[in-house]
Formats: sequence, structure tokens, C-alpha cells
Amino acid sequence: MIYNTCINILSIDNLSNYLNSDLLNELYFIPKKVDKELINKKLSNLEYIEKVNRAISLYKNLNLEKYISDKIANFELDTFQRIKSYKMYLIIGLDTTTIYSFKYKGEDVSVLLLESIDGNMEKLDILLAHEFTHWVRKQSFQRDIFEKSLGERFIVEGIGCNYSREIFPDKKDCEYCLVNNSVVTWVKNNIDKVEEKMMGHLETNELMSDFFYMFADTRITKMPARVGYVYGYLKVKDYLEKNNLRIRDIINIDWKEILTF
Repeated sequence: MIYNTCINILSIDNLSNYLNSDLLNELYFIPKKVDKELINKKLSNLEYIEKVNRAISLYKNLNLEKYISDKIANFELDTFQRIKSYKMYLIIGLDTTTIYSFKYKGEDVSVLLLESIDGNMEKLDILLAHEFTHWVRKQSFQRDIFEKSLGERFIVEGIGCNYSREIFPDKKDCEYCLVNNSVVTWVKNNIDKVEEKMMGHLETNELMSDFFYMFADTRITKMPARVGYVYGYLKVKDYLEKNNLRIRDIINIDWKEILTF
């Protein structure tokens, strides 16, 4: 099920009330730990306003609910997987993230920030492909695939990033990993250091924020944020290439089959 929460925002004049609503507080500000003081700052930012206007045009001119549902159906056919149920909320936030999952009213839900797409349908497809693999793995393993262990999170995100690569090949690694190119370069140049830091922690969630959170107060010096997405992407990519596999071949594989030392 897809819920377009911002469909009544017909112009930028409606945005302030929307961002200050209880719904956005529960869907965005609380789970993402975003300071609501940023609202006024963003509302005076012309680049952000342009992105929001493009988001408004997108859902005015396109049936997003049907578009996304059709994409998910295509992914199901491609991977031979069937999602029993899912909930996705389409929102406009403060341009601080793209798509994320959390528990809302006791259920696992996904939240997609429309302004982050910036009117680019390829970017939307990349995000949907990534999120689809999360739904498959949550359904298969029936456990918290994001916070249970560091090792599992590496492979969960690595599979998501690589399925995006299958859907739209020949883009830069950073586009699949949703990070700046400098982060990809850093990981490639320091992969031994990354693996040294994670040793002894793979089956715990002790370093989750250091490797995955956008605003992490990292305990690992000089390491950029969200390194875990890139590391997971590279490990899964290497596994696929060495074994001549596709994502549908490993979408349900246990993380330890890939991440071994």
C-alpha cells in the first residue's frame, strides 16, 4: 500500500503547515532525528524550494501510487519474489535523506522523500529497487535486518545497492550507494582499515552508527559517514562477479555466506 501524504500540497504556500504537522513529526522528524528548527532555514532556500516545486509537479502529472506499484510488480517478476504486503509513505521533508525504513504504529514502513528525487525518474527507480530488496529480506528472515548485527546490515545494504546497479547499469558507484564520490574513493583506498575496525563486531550492532548513520558521532577517526553502504556494495559486487550471479540468486542468502574472512 502506498500513501501519498503530500498530495494536498498544491503550491509552496501549503508547505510550512505540512512540515509542522503531527504526521510529519512522526514520519520524519522523530525517526530521522531532524531538528525542526531547520524548517525556516529550508523555506528560505531557493534551491530547496525549486526541488519541492518539482516534487509537486511530479505527483500532479503522474499517478505515483500506480507507478510505484507497477515497478514493484516488475521487480517481483525479475527476482522471482512475491511481497505479501508493504507500506510506503510518500512525503516531502527537508532534503536531508532519500528513503528509509522504520516502525510506525507497530508496523515496518518505508518513507520516500519526494524532493530528494528532484524530478528524476531514474533516481526514483534506483531507490525503489534498493528498498524492494529490503522488503524481500525482511519477509524471508522475519527479523530486524537493519539493527540486529553489523555484518547483516553490510550485506542488506550491499544487496540493495547492487540491485539498483542491475536496474540501471553504467552509473557511478556513488549513485548506487547514495553517497558522495569522495566516500567511495575513501573506502576503496582504506578497505583494510575498514575491515580492521569491524573485526570482532560483525555479530553485534555496536558500531552501527559509525558505519551507517548520516550524522554519526563516529568513534572511528577520519572515517566519513555512511561508509557501510559502500563497503557492503563492494563486497556484494565482488561476490556476484566472482560467482557469475545476479541479485535474484542471492537476495535471500545469509549474510555470512558473503561476508567471510
